[in-house]
Amino acid sequence: MIEKAINIVLAVCALGIVARFVTAQPGSYIEQVTITDTIYQFDTLWLHTEPSKRTNPPHPTEVPQMEDEAVKNYLRRFTRLALDEAESYGILPSIKLGQAILESGAGSSRLATEGKNHFGLKHRSWDGDMAGEIKGIIYASDDCPDKCAFTSFKTDWAGWRAHSLVLSAERYKSVREADNYTKAAQALSEAGYAGDPHYWRKLVRVIEKYKLYVLDPR
Repeated sequence: MIEKAINIVLAVCALGIVARFVTAQPGSYIEQVTITDTIYQFDTLWLHTEPSKRTNPPHPTEVPQMEDEAVKNYLRRFTRLALDEAESYGILPSIKLGQAILESGAGSSRLATEGKNHFGLKHRSWDGDMAGEIKGIIYASDDCPDKCAFTSFKTDWAGWRAHSLVLSAERYKSVREADNYTKAAQALSEAGYAGDPHYWRKLVRVIEKYKLYVLDPR
């Protein structure tokens, strides 16, 4: 079932997608999704999660421009890891993937390519096993007066695990307790994850554009 959910996320964000629905309402069945020359056949996969209702921001909030193919490849690489981390740490999969795509530009940012840092994590002291996963520091422009110090990790896995550990803090308890991605995104902003006041709106837009919510629990 998990593998089918991964495939549908990859299918939805691909170019030239053609989907045939029994009904257009959430909870309907997808019978077949065709992507260019590849056909993903699902055995009446249940779309169990309805996009949460939200109020559109008063002004359009732009998110970084990303090629659909780049996002598709990124999802192919990291959806399995996102699901494992989400289950282990009580974080919605859509939030994990949505943040990674938004923060790293689907893996294209300097922090992601050079430092395996997919979540814009500032440098800090790491304890335990994570201490051995740190490669160094990358300095880059962000919301600091000069340039911010970001953690550079040895592996992509370490960068994803570090994000899970950050969200395990008491400060982000409301993120873990949220029962849908919109509430979780708002809780991230309220807890000060990012300095951008529109961060949660951008995150929600990414989640909804690529239909990452299909990976969330019922």
